[in-house]
Formats: sequence, structure tokens, C-alpha cells
Amino acid sequence: MNGAISGAVLSLNRLVALASAATPMSHEGLARGQVAGLSGPRRGEGGDLYDLRPFVDGDDQRRMDPAATARSGRPQLRRRHEEVERSLLLVVDMRSSMLWGTKRRFRSVAAAESAALEGWRCVRSGGRCGLAILRDGGLEWRPARPREAAMLEIAATLARTHAEVMTEPEGDPRPLTDMLPEIAARIASGTAILLATGLDAPGDGFVPIVTTLARRNPFEVLLVQDAVETAPPSGHFSARIGRALSRGRFGASRTAALLSEHAISFRIVRSGQPEDLSA
Repeated sequence: MNGAISGAVLSLNRLVALASAATPMSHEGLARGQVAGLSGPRRGEGGDLYDLRPFVDGDDQRRMDPAATARSGRPQLRRRHEEVERSLLLVVDMRSSMLWGTKRRFRSVAAAESAALEGWRCVRSGGRCGLAILRDGGLEWRPARPREAAMLEIAATLARTHAEVMTEPEGDPRPLTDMLPEIAARIASGTAILLATGLDAPGDGFVPIVTTLARRNPFEVLLVQDAVETAPPSGHFSARIGRALSRGRFGASRTAALLSEHAISFRIVRSGQPEDLSA
């Protein structure tokens, strides 16, 4: 077997292997997490039996359960889970600003792997999963589909696209605010959005756009951070930014604070701490 895969490479085999680490989402009560909450059962008509209670004046007589009424000797009302289809859209940032890393793996690789893990959790829970990849030039799209076959296609698309963007000349990344409304226009209300990004170049009006979007679609950020963003080294360093060579100091990223200040749900993904699949 060859040695360890470079941290700049998004491995299809690893994306598929993440299925073994994916714990299915909860089906009982409200599902876990902001984005996982897309799937929680709601009271309504249709689906599995939720509960029974005594009939009271004002209740809809059509919802009376004849069998339970006969057993108990008094009118019983049935309430059932509403059938709510779980649907998750993985939005993975592969703009050129994500194509770097100082430890273990690129931020783009961390974004793809962390999103894929959540995708596997979704389909293993009976949900549907789709994909939007953010590139410098725009979007790449796969509509939401159920079952493991959908995640295998998503994994293949992630690996192929990452290999492509690694060979493309560096461009000017479109801001997130240019692409998020386009994504929202393509999906149904209630579809959860999981954005895996380092939040580079969010664009003007990012917070109000996300706040408005979150009223229609559960929204969560997988905030990918490199070690130099969380624990910047001291001293001055030279770095190439675009075509220019600049000298300066690293500073701690404020992206997590920005999201917290505006109550935007997020989880930190450490690019230097990949999921352990050795077990």
C-alpha cells in the first residue's frame, strides 16, 4: 500500500469510508442539532402513531380512534406524526481561498470531508442529500436524492471537482453573498443547508442574507479553521497573496466571533484534526 495521502488531495476512498463513522440522526422527538432538526417528527395526520388522549369538547370527531375508544370505554383521540421528508443540502466551499493548509490537510479537504460525514448521517437516517460546490466561477449542483447511492455520487463529485480546482489558475472568488441566494432559489422551504467554509470573502450583507435564509431553511455553518487561524505564530512572515508578495504577522480569525455575535449556528472544524477512521 502507498504511504499516507497528501493533505492537498481529497480522496474518494476516504469520503466513502466516512460512512463507517456516520451515526444516523435521531428519529425520536426533535432531531439533534440545528441542521439535523430538519427531520424531527411533527404532530399531524399521517405517519406513525404518535399518541392517544381522551376526547374533549372542541376536538375533531374524525380523529377519534374506534379501537381505542372500544377498549377504554370512553372516546379517544388519535394524534399522529406528520410525514416530513428529511432533506439536507451540503454546500462545500472550494473557492481558491480554501486551497491551503499548514497541518495535516487543506481547508478545502476538511470542508469536503466534514460535509460528507453529515451527508452520510442524513442518508443513513432515511433522508435525502444534495450538493452544491462553490467554485471561483460559480456553482456546481447535484439535487437531493435518497439512499447511499446518492452519497456515493456526491463523494465522487467532491473528489473530481477538488482535483479540477487544484489545477485551475487562481481567480477572484465570488463572494458567498452572490451564491447563497442562487442556492436558496433552487431548494424547497424546509430543506436544511449545511455550509462548509472558512468564511473567506463572505461579501457585503452576509449576515442579513443568512438571517433571512435561516427563516425558510435550517442553516448551519461548518466553520473550517487552520491552526494559524486559531493559534497564530508570533513574528513576521512573507506570504504570497494573489500575485503580490507581502510581509506581515498572522492574527487570530474573528469569523467564529462574527457568527456568534449574530446568532448564526456553527460548528468548528479543525483542518489539522481529520476524522479518525483507524478503528
